Amino acid sequence: MKLYDSYQFKDFVKETIAELKFNEPTKIQKAIIPLVYKHVDVIGISQTGTGKTHAFLIPIMDMIDVERDQVQAVITAPTRELATQIYEHAKLFMKHNSELRVSLIIGGNNKQKTIGKLNTQPHIVIGTPGRIKDLFLNDQTLRIEKASLLVIDEADMTLEFGFLEDIDAFASKMRNDLQMLSFSATVPAQLQQFLKKYMDNPI
Repeated sequence: MKLYDSYQFKDFVKETIAELKFNEPTKIQKAIIPLVYKHVDVIGISQTGTGKTHAFLIPIMDMIDVERDQVQAVITAPTRELATQIYEHAKLFMKHNSELRVSLIIGGNNKQKTIGKLNTQPHIVIGTPGRIKDLFLNDQTLRIEKASLLVIDEADMTLEFGFLEDIDAFASKMRNDLQMLSFSATVPAQLQQFLKKYMDNPI
C-alpha cells in the first residue's frame, strides 16, 4: 500500500497534498502517476470522483521547470465549468509555489484581457479546446508548440460536443514527441481513431 509520502515529490507538491489531506493514492492515481514520469501515452478509463484530476495534476505540477518561461503542459476540458474546476485545483499548488504560472483559457472571459496576460507565457495552460486553438493558431499569442504534454480530460464528452477537431488543429502543430494523456468514462470508436493518430503504444 503506497502512501503519498513515499513519492519523491518537490516540497510544494508535498505541501499541497498535505493540505488536501490526501494519504493514500486512489486506484487511478497509483496507475497513472508513475506513467506520467515515464513519458508514455496513457488512456485512463475513469468515472468522476475517482481522483482522476489529481492523477495527472500532481505529476505535472511536480515536473514543471519554473525557470523555463514557456508552456510545458496543456490540459483541455470540454466545458468552461470543467476547465475552471481543474484550474481551481491547480490554484492550490500555486499557493505553495509562487513562481508557478497556470492560465485558465476559456471562452466567455474577456479575450483582450487574456491576451494581455500572455505577455509572459504560463507554465501550464488549462482551458477549452476552441479558445486554446483560437489564441494559439489565430492570434498567435499563446505559444504551446513546445509543450511536451497534452491532457485531454473528459475525452468522450469532448468528442460528443465536437471539440476533437479543435484539439486536432492545435495538437498537429505541437511537438512530434508530444506525450498525450486521455481520460474518459468510455472510448468510442471515433475517439479511438483520434488517439491512434497521436498516441504511440498507449497504456
